[in-house]
Amino acid sequence: MLSVLIPTYNFNAVALVNELHKQLLKLKVPFEIICVDDGSNSTLNQQNEKINTLAYARFNALNDNVGRSAIRNYLSEEAAYNWLLFLDSDVMPVSPLFIDNYLKEAAQKTDAVFCGGIRYVASDENKKLLRYKYGIKFEEMHVDKRNKRPYKFFFTSNFLIYKTTFNKIRFEEKLIKYGREDLLFSRTLKAENFPIIHLKNEVYHLGIDTDAAFVLKTKQAMENIAFLAHRNLILPKEGNLSKTVYYLSLFGMDYVFGKLTPFFERKATENASIFYLNCFKVSYLCSLKKAL
Repeated sequence: MLSVLIPTYNFNAVALVNELHKQLLKLKVPFEIICVDDGSNSTLNQQNEKINTLAYARFNALNDNVGRSAIRNYLSEEAAYNWLLFLDSDVMPVSPLFIDNYLKEAAQKTDAVFCGGIRYVASDENKKLLRYKYGIKFEEMHVDKRNKRPYKFFFTSNFLIYKTTFNKIRFEEKLIKYGREDLLFSRTLKAENFPIIHLKNEVYHLGIDTDAAFVLKTKQAMENIAFLAHRNLILPKEGNLSKTVYYLSLFGMDYVFGKLTPFFERKATENASIFYLNCFKVSYLCSLKKAL
């Protein structure tokens, strides 16, 4: 029936697995929960080993880091059931009916991909962080808005997909660094005419990075965009960032803007500023474009 697949990296996933396990046992459906650490060699894996004490659940750790795309493909290959529920390890279901909500949708349609959405905890500490500000502005969207642009708001942190569909798409394993594997996956879903249906079935995103860590991850995500564009896996004007870089290059401004990368990177980190973060993204993409 359902394989819950959780890639993790240097994170204690026990609380998440316990909650999912409790919900699944109540539903009395065939299930498994598979959690795999992507070669972090973290001491937290000692805690994650507790997952192996739960019925129909297992945890193991890879010796080497294979990347966010390859780890998800690996999990799909390990899965025994036809429905695959992918969750990041640093999330927690908002609803006690989280699994039930997904299974009711799965019973209606097998050729669609279902996305539950993301929520953020509005604590005083979180509100100061750039990752929180970014998540609230660009990720925590009402289900109606998400369904108006379903492919744009596809996130790998919380989605349900039929195994046959997944095997036709899979994640691009050449993307090893953090970020943007969801962009290419959703683009391929669209090209193959698989619909994405957004649901009000959110998870809380708990793993809020420090400002410096989030800017570093953003940097890696921009490197992935540059890689995808260079390999013609995305179009030159696909997405707002690439479109901005494209028009800057038409007017010969990309070289100058690229030189401002260190300034924007510093300002984004020091001020937890969405404005400077966006400037940094464009600036860094400009510099990467010149380097390719």
